[in-house]
Amino acid sequence: MSVSFLPLLLILVTFFSGNLNSQPWNFVKEIGNFNRASSFSLSPEGYFYVTDLGASQVLKLDMDGAVFNTSGGYGWDSRSLTTPLDVCAEMVYVLVADEENNKINKYDKSLNLAGTVYKKESLLNDEVFGYPLSVTVSTMGDLYVLDGENKRIVYFNFFGDYKGNFGGYNSGFYTLDRPGKITALKNTLAVLDGRDLVIFDLFGNYINKIPLDGKFISVKATDGVVTLTSKTEIYVANDAYNLEFTKLDVSEHLWFVDSIVSGGMLYILTENSILIYKRGN
Repeated sequence: MSVSFLPLLLILVTFFSGNLNSQPWNFVKEIGNFNRASSFSLSPEGYFYVTDLGASQVLKLDMDGAVFNTSGGYGWDSRSLTTPLDVCAEMVYVLVADEENNKINKYDKSLNLAGTVYKKESLLNDEVFGYPLSVTVSTMGDLYVLDGENKRIVYFNFFGDYKGNFGGYNSGFYTLDRPGKITALKNTLAVLDGRDLVIFDLFGNYINKIPLDGKFISVKATDGVVTLTSKTEIYVANDAYNLEFTKLDVSEHLWFVDSIVSGGMLYILTENSILIYKRGN
C-alpha cells in the first residue's frame, strides 16, 4: 500500500493481509430469509434494506428480522425490479440499482416508489447509463451511479438532474476497467475496480489507486467505517480519511456478500441471511 499526499486532501492507506484484529467478533444471532441477496444497507433509523436477486425485491427489516415492507417483483415496468444489484439507504430515500432495467428506483422509507432515474433513452449521451451495477449518495446529496455498460460513473443532483461523469475512456486521468461497487466516504468516493480500490473526489478527480490482496466483491461505508468484503474475508478501516484496513476475526467461513460495521456491531450479509456479531472483550 502507499501513502498519497495531495494538496487539499491527505489519504493514508494501509492494507494488512494478516489478522491484526486481536479482539474477535462473537456471534449474536442470524436474521432474515432471502432467496439470493445481493446487497444491504443500514438506514440512519436502524433498519436494514436488502436487495434480493432471487426474488427481484427490496426488503425492509428490523434488527430482529421482522419484515416491514417489500417492493418490486420481476418485471419491466417502473414498479418492478429485474436484477436489483445494490441498495443505498440515505437520509431521505432508499435507492436501488436495477441492472437489467437500466434504472435507479427511489423509494421512501416504507418502500413506496417515489421516483425513477432512467437515462437509457436520453438524447444527452453524457448522462446515459446502462446496466447500473451500484449506487451511492454523497455527503452533498448527489447521486452516483456505477454505469456497467459504459464503465464509468454518472452523477446527478438530489432531483435527478445530470451533473457529470468520470472514469470512462475519455473522461480523465483514470479509466475504469472492471468496476463492481461504489460507496461514498466523507468527502470522497471509493470504487472497486477489479483488484484495485480507486479513490475519486466528489467531482470525479482521481486521487489514488490502492492494490488489493485478493478479489473483493463489496466496499461499504457506514458511519465513517469502511468495509471490504470478499467471499470468505472481511477487512475494516475505522477512519475513512485513514484507510488502515485490518482483517476481522470471524470464525464462520461462509459465502459472504456484503458487510457493515456500525455502533460496535458487525453485520454480514450472506445470500440467505444477515449474521450479527458483537465485538468481544
